[in-house]
Amino acid sequence: MNAFVLAAGFGKRMGSLTQNTPKPLLQIQSITLLDYALYLLHSWKIQKGWINAHYLGEQILTHVKNFTGFPIEVSIEKDKILGTAGGIRTALPQDSNSEPILLINPDTLFFPNPEFTPKQYLASGIKIHLYLLPIPKGENYTQIFIRKDGVLEFGKGEFYYIGLSVIDPSCLSSLEKNQYYDLSDTFRECAKKGEITGEIFPGEVLDLGTKELWETYQSKDIFGSNIMNIKSFLRRTNMT
Repeated sequence: MNAFVLAAGFGKRMGSLTQNTPKPLLQIQSITLLDYALYLLHSWKIQKGWINAHYLGEQILTHVKNFTGFPIEVSIEKDKILGTAGGIRTALPQDSNSEPILLINPDTLFFPNPEFTPKQYLASGIKIHLYLLPIPKGENYTQIFIRKDGVLEFGKGEFYYIGLSVIDPSCLSSLEKNQYYDLSDTFRECAKKGEITGEIFPGEVLDLGTKELWETYQSKDIFGSNIMNIKSFLRRTNMT
């Protein structure tokens, strides 16, 4: 399976932390968000990856240039940011439309149960599969309802999308390359057609979306005993 890492955002909610550093390269316990995403992808046997970048994108390109875990292509959106769907549509080659790809947003740290591996195939007639969790109290995420057949409905329900999904790239084929499109619009369009399914993510996630949250976790042991495995992986793949 191949994967796409969404790394083109401005990171504005991080305030001064992203003034000179793109958010995917911010570090927690000396591990960048992007490095941890690559570690997870490697553990899930990903064969090839794409990363889209815009804000301070050359830093991301330089950061991964010696990575040996699996082949990576970096798509830098130089003229303008293309959004999540626009970035994927523009970066992926035309012949990649035949197989589903895994999408991961490095803004969130995922801590899956040991037996978890993402879906490699989508059911017949399904274009997208989302991983979800219950909406935390006080949070204003888009509400998602999981029907008994696994098909999702948006605008109601107790779950939210965590930033990990499997997508058939053909559902983006009607979009014009090098133009801005938001993936949430594609999700809703597929939901209207009954073409999007989901399941509860078997594990925990950590949202580091704001400067305040980031600073809260700086003094905590986020990765636990797994940090040695992560650092070993980064050394083996020429990331340190």
